[in-house]
Amino acid sequence: MEGSMIVSLINSKGGVGKSTLAVHLTAWWQRQGKRVALVDADTQGSSSTWLREAAPEIPVLRLQSADEILDGVPGLCQEYEHLVVDGPAGLAEISRAILLVTDWAWLPCGPSVLDLRAATEAVRVVLQARQIRQGPPRATLVPNKLQLHHRLSRELLAALGELPVASAGGLSLRQAYADAAGQGALVWELGSRGRVATREMMGVLHGLVGQGA
Repeated sequence: MEGSMIVSLINSKGGVGKSTLAVHLTAWWQRQGKRVALVDADTQGSSSTWLREAAPEIPVLRLQSADEILDGVPGLCQEYEHLVVDGPAGLAEISRAILLVTDWAWLPCGPSVLDLRAATEAVRVVLQARQIRQGPPRATLVPNKLQLHHRLSRELLAALGELPVASAGGLSLRQAYADAAGQGALVWELGSRGRVATREMMGVLHGLVGQGA
């Protein structure tokens, strides 16, 4: 993908993998020699804490209000090639502000009825932002915590095809992602314990960013 890019992780529900994707996308871009920064807009600060431990050389910024997002993100685009914005759980004012400045919203979605409802609500808010901006943001649903032998995961993948935005190859429910967060590491730093998760994560990131979704 050529040119600068602001990718934001948005959902109305917590625990769907926003921080996991935000941290690994930021670190993945940095490995490719990109000038990238993480903007943590979640009051919990999970992604900023995680990334400071895993890759302390990558700039991390905390923007905690809609005004800080609207005022700060455009200026940061002059400093960095790419920005990754980890939004809070919920679709209140700050999430809507993020959608007014982002190029591409990634909407992680877990395999439950509540997760799908939350993703559907996030899609609705994205469509509102598109109408306001007469164009962006692009949006992609990213399934997470999949267990393909379970009915709920299969139903999620089928349901995503009915929503008016693209969907991407997803991430499975793997202990390696939790281990990486707990250790302040990236899955590709876990050695043999993270080998399968690394291959999966790299595939998702390359599929989305490298080839487009």
